[in-house]
Amino acid sequence: MIVSKILQLARKKLLEETTEVISDEVLLDYANLVNIDLVKRVFTNDKIQSATVVLPTGTLPTDFGTLYGEAEDSNGNKYEEITIEDFDNDTNPNAITIENGILKCTNDLLTSIDIKYYPKFTTLTTGVSPDVNEYFHECMIYGVLERAFEDLQDEELSAYYKSKYETMVAQRSSIQSNYEESNQRGSQFFTYQRLI
Repeated sequence: MIVSKILQLARKKLLEETTEVISDEVLLDYANLVNIDLVKRVFTNDKIQSATVVLPTGTLPTDFGTLYGEAEDSNGNKYEEITIEDFDNDTNPNAITIENGILKCTNDLLTSIDIKYYPKFTTLTTGVSPDVNEYFHECMIYGVLERAFEDLQDEELSAYYKSKYETMVAQRSSIQSNYEESNQRGSQFFTYQRLI
């Protein structure tokens, strides 16, 4: 579903045919806020990308957002992401870190490394589809309505739609989680980092 359709459905539930009270631009801003929330809360495996990063330059893909899991070299050796401080202290022989948008690896002999990553999400416009899985697009309608009724100073309806939004996100996350491979929950946005 594209954003204009989501906004059209939200406007129907607002019972407002015109843009006199809440403009299309404001509704689009609300959709962007909901999209950011959903991208961070509902991390589904279908969004994970793969890339080979050439070392030692370590230039990441242009759409790189966050690392997902461990990196792997051509021999199958795993490299976990650690903090920049731990990387500088050389506490782990098989580690990677990202500093100033560059991937660094503790193994100086590597020429490339394979990574999995979650791409950064884009700002929504009316003609595009949101970054989140289509299964969660209906949730966006309720997130937009929560913010719109708050704008209209109808606290009761705002709370009602917030409750519907939270409930639907939780239910669909659970169903999506069971649907994905290995029955693993896919709503984890940040990867584990060993701090010691």
